[in-house]
Amino acid sequence: MLALPLFVGDYGLVLACEIMIWALFATSLHFIFGPGGVGVFGHALYFGLGAYTVALLTKYFAVSMPLAFIAAPMVAILGALIFGWFCVRSQGLYLAMLTFAFAQMVWAVCFQWYDVTGGDNGLLGIWPAPWASSKTAFYYLTFTLCGSCILLLRYFIFTPFGYALRAVRDQTKRAEALGLNARRLQWFGMGLAGAFAGLAGALFAYSKGSVFPTSLDIHTTLNAMVMTLLGGLNTLSGPLVGSVVYICLESEISRVSELWRLFLGLIILSIVIFFPQGIVGAFNKRFIKGTE
Repeated sequence: MLALPLFVGDYGLVLACEIMIWALFATSLHFIFGPGGVGVFGHALYFGLGAYTVALLTKYFAVSMPLAFIAAPMVAILGALIFGWFCVRSQGLYLAMLTFAFAQMVWAVCFQWYDVTGGDNGLLGIWPAPWASSKTAFYYLTFTLCGSCILLLRYFIFTPFGYALRAVRDQTKRAEALGLNARRLQWFGMGLAGAFAGLAGALFAYSKGSVFPTSLDIHTTLNAMVMTLLGGLNTLSGPLVGSVVYICLESEISRVSELWRLFLGLIILSIVIFFPQGIVGAFNKRFIKGTE
């Protein structure tokens, strides 16, 4: 990965950055959806909060890029803790629908507040600072931030906090009988996942040079869900592999056919049917567990 700029052109670097950004976002969703056991339909809310934080600070206050990167996850985690406080008071489908409702509320504000957010026209001209403006420099920046954050999320899964989250997911009543506060653990988990989603949104804004309300809608969350399920929900590397497969398929098929959504859907459907445990899950079952 470090030597990739030596072998690909600008298009390859842009595609690699997009894959890494989506991998970070999908991993943050996997953290709360898999080990956390919290179904969320509105996880794109924190992705969008990070993106709009960067865009608004850059456009209206000329805030430097490093400060914007600090502010984005802070705003996202604040939003996750505020909205999550209400969400964790429900469970199952009701919790998931609450996350979707809050995401739709923020989407409506961004879509209709033309004077500030630009409405459906979005905010344009959100480019990286001169020191990160080249494709190579931005690639290494994205690689460093996304790589370290993905590793950090993997680390949290194996901390006592991560084990407690899984205990609540698997046996809520038993975990509470042992003294664990299920709501508080899920609340903190949503905040942590929201922070990393916000950083992914900040990188996405700089990579595209613009922000639109679509970064907050349910399709963004569904894309991350598809990536996670493609790779494997029960595997730590599933979101990473899923994002690589999804983005590469989308990029290549859309270049050769106007019906790329149809073909992409058929391919994803085939993968889900033949590999119900995901690509990584099927690989582990065939080549790792099968050799024991």
